[in-house]
Order: sequence, then structure tokens, then C-alpha cells
Amino acid sequence: MSKRPSLADTMKAVAAQKAAPPAATFSAPPERQTSAVGGEGEGRRYFAATREGMKRITVAVAPEEHKKLKRLAVDAGRSIEDLMREALADLFAKHS
Repeated sequence: MSKRPSLADTMKAVAAQKAAPPAATFSAPPERQTSAVGGEGEGRRYFAATREGMKRITVAVAPEEHKKLKRLAVDAGRSIEDLMREALADLFAKHS
């Protein structure tokens, strides 16, 4: 009976194959832009071209509020992002 290959050895072999430079260079499609995250060797994150020039906002909410927001998004058939943009527009209208 032959010995099964080591998982660590298999992972090292796969990593070595990925580290080899590709034969042809790849460029991202024009509708997608790349944004490097971190330093050399780390993954790249992609974002839609429709978000070009936009800023992200992070808000910490209680788990109950998050659950209510998710439920509202499902019930309304809209995304959480869309609901939050509407809420921001209402806030700006209120304070204008």
C-alpha cells in the first residue's frame, strides 16, 4: 500500500506553482479596477468601476439593528447599501 502524500508538501507545491511568473501578462478588464491591499505577496481586492471615486463608510451597529436592517432589505427587495444611501439622503435633506 502506497503512502498518501503529505498535505503540507502538496500545499507547498501548489504555492510554488502559483509563485512562478505567468507566460503572458494579465491585465484587468476595463470595467473592473484593481486596488492593491497590503504589501507584496498579499491578495488583490477588486471593486466595480461604478464605485470609482466613492468613499466607504463603516458604522458599528448592535446585532439586533443589523438583523433588522437585513430583514428590511430582504422584505423591500433592495440591498443594504441602497437602504443606507436612502437613509443618508434623508439625513442630508433633514439638515439642509
